Amino acid sequence: MATTKSIQKDTYIDHKGRRIRRMTFEQRAELRRNFTASLPLWRHPLIGYLLSILLVGLFGWGQQALDGWIGGGGIYFAGSLLLLPVLFIATFWGTMPSLFTVLLGALYIDYFFIGYNQGISWQHWEDGLRILPFFISGITIAIITAQRERARWQTLIAEQELKEYAAELEVSNQKLEDANQTKDRFLSIASHELKTPITTIRGQAQLALRRLAKQDGEMNVSDMHTALERINEQTVRLTTLIEELLDVSSLRTGKTALNKRKLNINELCQQVVDDQKLLTGRHIELKLPPKEVMVSVDRDRIEQVLINLVGNAVKYSPEGSVVQICVERKWRKALIHVRDHGKGIAPDQLEKVFDTFYRTPDAEASTKKGLGLGLSISKEIIERHEGRIWCESQLGQGSEFFVELPLK
Repeated sequence: MATTKSIQKDTYIDHKGRRIRRMTFEQRAELRRNFTASLPLWRHPLIGYLLSILLVGLFGWGQQALDGWIGGGGIYFAGSLLLLPVLFIATFWGTMPSLFTVLLGALYIDYFFIGYNQGISWQHWEDGLRILPFFISGITIAIITAQRERARWQTLIAEQELKEYAAELEVSNQKLEDANQTKDRFLSIASHELKTPITTIRGQAQLALRRLAKQDGEMNVSDMHTALERINEQTVRLTTLIEELLDVSSLRTGKTALNKRKLNINELCQQVVDDQKLLTGRHIELKLPPKEVMVSVDRDRIEQVLINLVGNAVKYSPEGSVVQICVERKWRKALIHVRDHGKGIAPDQLEKVFDTFYRTPDAEASTKKGLGLGLSISKEIIERHEGRIWCESQLGQGSEFFVELPLK
């Protein structure tokens, strides 16, 4: 019964139904090198070749002594004792040294048992047959040794493939665990963030209804205006949360098409900064290069990234501090810096800040609300523009985010 079933050139399914990736030629060569290096020094093939010369001479001399002792030429199987070196070498040094030993033994028999008395030339084919039993027996031992080595080698390959399979399973399990934790974190954050505006909307709507019921036809415009403003604010917040969730899904599945067109990134940054100044009242500095920096991008998506970065810088820095934005042109890239003077981000959190639903401990502890989607969405947008985004930060000295876009 076959133990494996081939399904692709680079993978197969073993008898337990596991899909295992076949080793490449380079991996097999590396495995062979490691196996050879793990052998003790005395089992090096060169030692086997040298020892075979000594053993053939020793056992050949013993064969000659035995042959002479029992009457000289009485033993038809001239190489009977010489099979012992072949077997010994094959056991500890493998196929090639054992074949070398067979060759030495055949030469020894030819010279000392056949050619010694007949001038090193076979005058009778019967004398030539005296070497065949030894040669056939030696080759048989070598073949058996080769089969044993092949079986051992296949076992090593199977063990290595299983180790790689186990490593792949561990990585897959870790990814599943991370995905499960992300799901739990999303459910926890989303339930909290979505519950707040819904509760406010419901409360304000009920308050407005009660006030209308008490007015007996007369309506207090100021109170109604306040209630409707609160409902509108929370509705906008709720809509923003839903749009962020939809953005993450659509960007990652590639369903959102980018509407790229050529624009001056200086003008876009200036517009975003002006809008943020009006909305927040904060001091925001913008440094632009003297020349235009033209890029081919989706204006709305890049504006979304800039608003998110500048908004975060404003949100997580002290009220009186300045937020700095700088645009540079470096080689064939447009580089945008957004720097704040807040608490900074710990080194072990710099990579995580771009993960979906991740918020730093300081952000979690603050009163600032959010799902932890802004930077994740920004990263997806920049990478789809063939650019990159990263962060540099020092605790107590603020953070600086970089956006790099190709010039086209």
